[in-house]
Amino acid sequence: MNDQQNENARWARENGYEFHAESEGVTSDGARSLDIFRKADRYRDHVLGVYRNRQFEILDAWVETNDSTGHFFVWETIVVVPTSGLKLPNFDLLPRRETGGMNFLGVKGLDLKLAPTAPPDERRLVDAFNKNYSLFGGGAYEAMEAAIRSGGPGVPSLTEMAAVCKPGILRFLSTATTGFIEVQDGYLAIRAPETRMISPGTGHTILVGKERESLRNEANDFLDVLVNASSEAPLRALSLDNTFRPAGFLGAIIGAGIGFFVGLFASIILLIGFKGEYLFLIPLLIVGGLFLGRFIGRKVTRTM
Repeated sequence: MNDQQNENARWARENGYEFHAESEGVTSDGARSLDIFRKADRYRDHVLGVYRNRQFEILDAWVETNDSTGHFFVWETIVVVPTSGLKLPNFDLLPRRETGGMNFLGVKGLDLKLAPTAPPDERRLVDAFNKNYSLFGGGAYEAMEAAIRSGGPGVPSLTEMAAVCKPGILRFLSTATTGFIEVQDGYLAIRAPETRMISPGTGHTILVGKERESLRNEANDFLDVLVNASSEAPLRALSLDNTFRPAGFLGAIIGAGIGFFVGLFASIILLIGFKGEYLFLIPLLIVGGLFLGRFIGRKVTRTM
């Protein structure tokens, strides 16, 4: 085993946990269907154990991702804990710091809204949540697919999502630093937070050895908050606002494509006309065209 696997194995042994250097994924069939594993291809350093009287699994997943350079794979550390006994809706919480591409296209999930008369402390909690997280009732992929198929807003009722919108949960999330959070069909999964730019071969988001305790503790702390919040009163005058519009999403994609090619064409003209004197402007023209095209595309489809 390499140094990383030795450290993970040592941490598991010191805590009485089971360790597998190579793995076929989480042991429960139900957990294997989680969105967080949707693009996973391989698994390693799989630890199984019990913490705070809850079973948990923590492992590294080899996941497909992409950026401006194209598609590639990175390792991500993920913890999975059953939510036994909790009546929770299915949902995804995506940190907005990690969803630049989705936000660029206007896909931000559900925003929480309060009446103007709401107390300042409640408003601060809601504002912090909307700034830091994108909430998708049913799951991010499921919510977008349902909205595209139906053409309607697809907003879950507040009754359905009430368990996620309690003050204690919003307070916890206002200070926690997490990655992708998913609750689906009796399981909670949390991915280690992304702390740096992803680039091929160097952007792995993994926790090694004792570092894995932070993710294990985060998952259990979140479940404890969910348990305690079950008896909490919801925020007064709270409503949910769906920020995803299929027409606007389509318009943003079309507009961004048009803007990119307009910026590229302008760059070629600049390159030919001025013989390379203003090469530094080419990236700015392409990016500027991208944003301009996105803006125009969304304006055109606003009334659709």
